[in-house]
Amino acid sequence: MAVQTARSSTEAIHKLQDLDFDVVVSGHKPPDLDGIALLERSCAYRPDAIRVLSVATPAQAAALDDRPASAAPIFRAIGRRGEGGNLLSIVGDGLKLIGLVKEQRQMVAKLGIEYDRLQKREKLLDVVVRERTKELRDSYEHLKAANRQALFGLAEAIEAKDSYTKGHCGRVAGYALALAEAAGYPQDGLETLEFGAFLHDIGKIGVRDAVLLKPGPLDDDEWLHMREHPVKGYEIAKQIQMLHPIMPAVRNHHERWDGDGYPDRLRGTDIPLSARLVAIADAYDALATDRPYKSALPLDQSEAILRKNAGKMFDPDLVELFCSRHIGALYRTEYEDLDPPGADEVGEAADAVDRAETVKTADS
Repeated sequence: MAVQTARSSTEAIHKLQDLDFDVVVSGHKPPDLDGIALLERSCAYRPDAIRVLSVATPAQAAALDDRPASAAPIFRAIGRRGEGGNLLSIVGDGLKLIGLVKEQRQMVAKLGIEYDRLQKREKLLDVVVRERTKELRDSYEHLKAANRQALFGLAEAIEAKDSYTKGHCGRVAGYALALAEAAGYPQDGLETLEFGAFLHDIGKIGVRDAVLLKPGPLDDDEWLHMREHPVKGYEIAKQIQMLHPIMPAVRNHHERWDGDGYPDRLRGTDIPLSARLVAIADAYDALATDRPYKSALPLDQSEAILRKNAGKMFDPDLVELFCSRHIGALYRTEYEDLDPPGADEVGEAADAVDRAETVKTADS
């Protein structure tokens, strides 16, 4: 990997004009160096490059929050001089994604060429046609695998912003798929549901770090900002063709069965089924894992809380299916045919969810 440096914005622009770059990194020390302006100018010369703003504190990158949604994305690497782990991680992930995109373009071009050749050889023997068709099918499966890897890379990028929720996207996908299969969800829709569950929080890429990583309750303004993430995720998915099928799960996984959810205040079965499945899986994982503001709850208490909110927050039939089959035990190695929770435990869990509903946190 070749690295070029520049001592001024002018020198950087000249190098961008003359050389090809996959990643453009800039510091930000106004007024001597306006890194944001430099990265925005770089779009004219290297539109496909990953752009990273390197700052010492989140406050120095606050201006990124005011950029229009249509602007080219700029990632922020936060760390003082000598603390390059965050920057190296972002650059490394960016190079991987760029490599996948280039590989996909090459595959598409190859598929197009092969398809044209087949069109011109209609009179070839059937055996030749079958062999070529197999090659195309194999290439298509490889392309699908590359797309899948790119989607999961996006999920990892979400979790990279908040290491405390590492593995959350994968667990939510696992719970949602298990619940969907138990509910008789169409087999041909399970892969799309899996992607939707993996990327349900993709909009959190657009949430300010100061809000997303806050260990305590959010104030009213921060809460409103956090509640924008389903719509932000929907807007991201809308721009990427292969993400269109997962848009309902991304946009509507915070709707409530009683109609008091967000962003569209949908009620009951008006909420897309994929979003109802992801909502239960998402809520269960938040209950069953450690978070900065709470400790993990055991399986029986987590199930009791879901049941308490069935018909209010969640689809009651899906909650009963989730709990009766103990789907929450999927990632709980300590689970061994636990008896249903007793009355005292249910009461304690109900009190816990009442308290949780009054605290506005970054996981809501």
